[in-house]
Amino acid sequence: MKNIIMRPWSFVWGGFLVGLAEVIYFLEYETPIPITTGLAKMFGTLEENITKTDFITRTYSGDIHWVLFGMIAGGCLVTIMERERKSWVKYPPRVLLLAFLGGILFGFGTRLAQGCTAWHYLGGIPAMSLTSIVVALVSIPFAYLAFMLMAKMNAGGFMKHHETKATVEKCIELEYQTETLAYDPEHKPHKDPLRLILTAFFLLLMVSSFWTALKGESPNSIGSATWLEIGLKSLVGLLVGIGIGKSGFGTECAVMSPKSLLMKPVHFEAMKVARITQTMFTGMMPFAGLLIAVLMFNLTILFTWVVLGWDVPVVVEAGKYKYGFHLGHLIGGPMLGIGSVMMLGCEIRTYSRLGMSYMSGLAALPGFLLGYLPYSLYKDRIDEIFFSRGFMKAKNMIELLPDTPYLQYGFALSYTALLAWLLVWTIKKGSEITRVTKKEYVTRSTDEIFLKELYEKHGIFQ
Repeated sequence: MKNIIMRPWSFVWGGFLVGLAEVIYFLEYETPIPITTGLAKMFGTLEENITKTDFITRTYSGDIHWVLFGMIAGGCLVTIMERERKSWVKYPPRVLLLAFLGGILFGFGTRLAQGCTAWHYLGGIPAMSLTSIVVALVSIPFAYLAFMLMAKMNAGGFMKHHETKATVEKCIELEYQTETLAYDPEHKPHKDPLRLILTAFFLLLMVSSFWTALKGESPNSIGSATWLEIGLKSLVGLLVGIGIGKSGFGTECAVMSPKSLLMKPVHFEAMKVARITQTMFTGMMPFAGLLIAVLMFNLTILFTWVVLGWDVPVVVEAGKYKYGFHLGHLIGGPMLGIGSVMMLGCEIRTYSRLGMSYMSGLAALPGFLLGYLPYSLYKDRIDEIFFSRGFMKAKNMIELLPDTPYLQYGFALSYTALLAWLLVWTIKKGSEITRVTKKEYVTRSTDEIFLKELYEKHGIFQ
């Protein structure tokens, strides 16, 4: 039990917690977990309580988002369990600037793609949404372009699932420079003026949102929402935050990792990518975690649809133009991919990392705000440009089939079987590549598998 609490987890167990959160939320609300619009409404509380402006609130009224609070709290709880806050991680200004710009791109991308990567990958793919699959597919090549940009800026060593001090210290001892770029024994985070400013903005957002909740005037505030609803949403967020914080789970790195099978080690070396990231990518660990979460939610959707008669959840907001797939998805998808890589992680990962005190999360947060502004200021015009040009009205692949229950059920079962096969194949292939047993692949953290590889290479016996 002590090892479970104190040590990081594998992506498989991180994905299990994220999948469990999706299942719990769906069983109560019959929809995947919504995230991005909730953050926009929290930014709206700053205008309502402090600045008295209406840049965000002309589109998004101020409110609290308990799921997001739970994600941040989950990340914070992980640092308490592992006794290691990530404020020791030092990023150079260029990486923080990229995280800020990534936040802007990602924030605006969520408006065009009508959801973040978590909404489409964790919600849309289990719900058999063709739109979400397309968003994922178009985001991948642009994510790789951003990956190349990071490498050109000598930031490849900063792209990790997590920075763990014990692993970094071992790499210092073994002289692996790419693993130690974020470590500076002289760094004093409490004296970093930029960290202090960004932390103040983050805390101001949290306090403003909670004050709105206390006033009891918004739909999710205390008094308007029941304590059971507040507790359930906070629990869901907590599970996601812990799953991410303990494993490094993320959506964009998950869909990118299978392509690493086509990349030679010299390519990674030329890009100065951290060796632990090479182990993680080539072992497809994030992909396994994503598949666990997706399969859990898909099985739940299948059961409630076939057995209980529920509708398959809609993850595409067709809006007044009534298109389930439109130009916005093709433009927003690449922005999500680029933004995720530049932020060193997707949006939900950023929330958990905020709770863990990662500076990259603090830098990305105001970027989200600026990313939402163009849409909130020019909503009608943007809707007309991007959403009125549609390609199909169907909201999921089931709607593309004849209205014959057994044909639709057969397709859905085949879809589930494909997800299950992909998971089995990933664990088998990943364990072979990383030279660990399947049990070790499932139960050991990325750091443990990586360090085992290093020890074997240097003839160190533990």
